[in-house]
Amino acid sequence: MSHSNQDASPGNPHRLEALLNARSVAVIGASADPAKIAGRPIAYMRARGYTGAIYPVNPSREEVQGLRCHPSIAAIGQPVDLAIIGTAAAHVEGAIREGIAAGVKAFVVFSSGFAELDEAGRALQKRLTALAKAHGVAIVGPNCLGIANSRSGLLATFTTALESHALQQGGFSFVSQSGALGAYWMDIVLRNGIGFSQWVTTGNECDVDAADAIEFLVADPDTKVIGLYIEDIRRMDAFRAALDRAARAGKPVIAIKAGSSSAGAAAAASHTGALAGNDALYDACLQQYGALRVRSLTEMMDAARLLLHNAAPAGPRLAVMTVSGGAGVLIADASEPLGLQLPALKPEVAQALVPILPSFVHPSNPLDITGNVLQDTPMIGRAMQALATDTDTHAIVLFIGMMHSIADAFVQALSQARSHVRCPIVVIWVGAMDSSIHALEAAGIPVFLDIPQAMQALARGLQMRRTRAQIIQRPEALPTMPVTDGGRSLPTLSEWDGKQLLASQQSVQIPAGRLLKAGDALPPGLPYPVVAKLQSDQLLHKSDAGGVALRIQDAPSLQEAIERLHELGAGLGIPVQGVLVEQMLPFDHELLLGLRREPRFGPVLTLARGGIEAELDPDVVNLLLPANADDIARMLGRLRCFRLLQGFRGRPGADMPALARRIADLCEWFLQQPLRELEINPLAIQGSQMWALDALITPMAMD
Repeated sequence: MSHSNQDASPGNPHRLEALLNARSVAVIGASADPAKIAGRPIAYMRARGYTGAIYPVNPSREEVQGLRCHPSIAAIGQPVDLAIIGTAAAHVEGAIREGIAAGVKAFVVFSSGFAELDEAGRALQKRLTALAKAHGVAIVGPNCLGIANSRSGLLATFTTALESHALQQGGFSFVSQSGALGAYWMDIVLRNGIGFSQWVTTGNECDVDAADAIEFLVADPDTKVIGLYIEDIRRMDAFRAALDRAARAGKPVIAIKAGSSSAGAAAAASHTGALAGNDALYDACLQQYGALRVRSLTEMMDAARLLLHNAAPAGPRLAVMTVSGGAGVLIADASEPLGLQLPALKPEVAQALVPILPSFVHPSNPLDITGNVLQDTPMIGRAMQALATDTDTHAIVLFIGMMHSIADAFVQALSQARSHVRCPIVVIWVGAMDSSIHALEAAGIPVFLDIPQAMQALARGLQMRRTRAQIIQRPEALPTMPVTDGGRSLPTLSEWDGKQLLASQQSVQIPAGRLLKAGDALPPGLPYPVVAKLQSDQLLHKSDAGGVALRIQDAPSLQEAIERLHELGAGLGIPVQGVLVEQMLPFDHELLLGLRREPRFGPVLTLARGGIEAELDPDVVNLLLPANADDIARMLGRLRCFRLLQGFRGRPGADMPALARRIADLCEWFLQQPLRELEINPLAIQGSQMWALDALITPMAMD
């Protein structure tokens, strides 16, 4: 891929400018039939007032859909920013070459039959990539549904989502590796009055990919929130950088990552010719760089609805008003597991509510304002203003149901309150009419149709605000890795050899140990109890083979254990390096720590709960490197066993800041070494100290 991206500026436009803000469009193989693939873009743009020029190209026609038709791109005789290609796959390369010769800067390729089909298609797709790189043009696709810009009316797409919807501008943009998911998204935002700014389906990504599109949208003044559907990311560094820029720019990214199951990964491979990567690492990447991962377009719309109206709370404290006591209980129940709080009203707030509420209503949180709103609807606004006098309230949630007869009065009261209340207002309106929803959202008040969706959206909005605050504190540029991936792993070292290498760092201590070969005398003064472990680079999981003897209390028992372990090695037919004898150390906690260089994601840190229970109930978190001690402290906080690490029911706690610093230092050491993988299991912890009780290291060839 070409990807010679740079920050856009007036004299140095982004390379996707000619694509997504195209001022002139040629349609290759243009059809007079507005229902056909090569006819739909023309029909859509003409019907919806595209502000640029449209040039149909078809040598067999003189006129297409009321427009003059040209025999070739070269015959147009005017500058062309974008060419749309929907021909058979065999003709695409020639069409792009003709366009490049005529000065076309960008191409959208609808055609399928490329990398998603077979090796011949993959080879053809590689030639398109080479053309983009050689000539500095942008190519979207192949095998895509196209692009759209609601502001200019640019509709380089054949999606059926535009058949029955008017174009509507909005602050939501979408980037999708699936055309069909993109079409469903467009239908939802147009049907629900949300609208959109930019819409990009990247297809097979021979050139323009999701990272390119996100980077462009960060600078798009009309984009407020970015939606994302991905199956696989090929340029992970660029993707991470684009997410980082979006978070710093205050443009939330809401992502669906498909292919989390083995069946889903196989479907993704056949869909776009991509291999879905490790789902846990995608999860870590999205979380680390501020993107919210959701499971469906419905969840995406719920989160976007909150974010588009700047209604994400700055903290967890909510004031809740309802016309139903039962609804208040349900909201409280939904809030607690999400980390949202409904604190008791401060005395001065409760006092301010007394003259506003009916005499039979007691000021509380949740506040049940009862059906009295039917005769005093403006009371809602007055009560909200009283609640908002508490500057520690981060959002006000109002629950109502139906009440269509006073819907207009509700809307008026809430719209007026919005102009006086400083914190976000979120409405849960069961059975709301579309007209009421549109009116409230025009006033900046998001409306949800049920409690779970609203509370989850609030929790997610708060999570995104917190993550963005953390990202802003980080260094802006991703550092260059000091050791590049050589691509080839060497054999994994024995525990003894691995620990000799690990001894060159100071973050993790190595227990005092001796390697004893067959016939060696026991060294005097061993600090019993000790552990004896058979050493061979062909026996990496020693416990499974009976290659470990624990809690050895004296010299005779040790001698017997060493002899047994040497016999075991001979019986297994493996080369035996010796028996490692180490002091058994007391510790309070144990973790598994893994560091590895992933082909797609680069260096990754994995922390997991240690001990024999860990396999029954995995408790694992991942972090993409580089990372600092603060990142790792937050990572530790995501482990379910974090409370145990802090100390629980009299059990000593670990020094968590020191632990985070030591792990950060170990990560930095790893990045400097030509290593594919390091696994310490268990990592023993006591106070501020860490010991590698066992370690496996896989070196990396540097050829």
